[in-house]
Amino acid sequence: MLDNYIFTVTAGRSGQATLHNLLMKYSKSCISAFEGPRVDDTTFSGFFGRVERGFRRQFFETNELLGRGKVLVAYKQLNYNYIESIAKKRISLIEKQASEQKINTYFDISKFYARGLYVGFNKILESFSVVLLVRDPLLNMRSFLNRDKNFFLDNNSPNSENNILKLEFSDLSKGELYLWAWSEMLLRYKKIIKSKKVKKYQIINTNDLLYPEKMSKLLKNLNVEHKNFNKIEKKNTNKYHDGLTETNISIEDIELLDRFVSRIPLKYKIDLQHLRDSLDFHKMNKG
Repeated sequence: MLDNYIFTVTAGRSGQATLHNLLMKYSKSCISAFEGPRVDDTTFSGFFGRVERGFRRQFFETNELLGRGKVLVAYKQLNYNYIESIAKKRISLIEKQASEQKINTYFDISKFYARGLYVGFNKILESFSVVLLVRDPLLNMRSFLNRDKNFFLDNNSPNSENNILKLEFSDLSKGELYLWAWSEMLLRYKKIIKSKKVKKYQIINTNDLLYPEKMSKLLKNLNVEHKNFNKIEKKNTNKYHDGLTETNISIEDIELLDRFVSRIPLKYKIDLQHLRDSLDFHKMNKG
């Protein structure tokens, strides 16, 4: 049985691919799951490959096992029994893979853990560790906007009762929706690590991923065995999508963050100080 479960809390677009690549290349006795279960290798290509991918997402590597779809609905409705049932299925698959490969560490690199699955995992497991993978909030927002995805495919509404930071959805622009998701994930991380089941917790800033000494120390703290490394290859998944632009911050983006910061209730100002720090930093650089 696995004795070292590690979960990542992140808004997404924060270096998950780089961290996964690092673990795949240098870790020992460790399963690195990058937003799994994934549908990567399809039997067919082109149109039929897309059909196969959709079929597998519906019936095999489902949205629910990934952590979205009905899991997001269940989290909104406080249906924790359903989330626990999905987490049990995931743990069964993970334990089977670990047993076959004689692995003792599972490192889950996914934005979906803290979107709802954490309720099930945290109840079932006896202990686990948590990593906050966090990027500058304004850069994070701009990266998501460049992808032009449907926000609600991966997120609940900001006004859902089960959120920590509750904001009226109709008042928010698409950019502010992503700033809300960034904020909500940070607050959930602070909530999760208060559990007595949490063995260790670490924060990885996206920029830290490129410093071998920092990452080696962090992996040791998490009891992840690894080979020596002196170079980390940065992975940018935007490169694999035609027509996407670089993550450059505009004056309009800064003004949007300024508006969002003004919406934060006073009781969360300290916990979300990084929003103000990001605003001040980008204002200074644009000034």
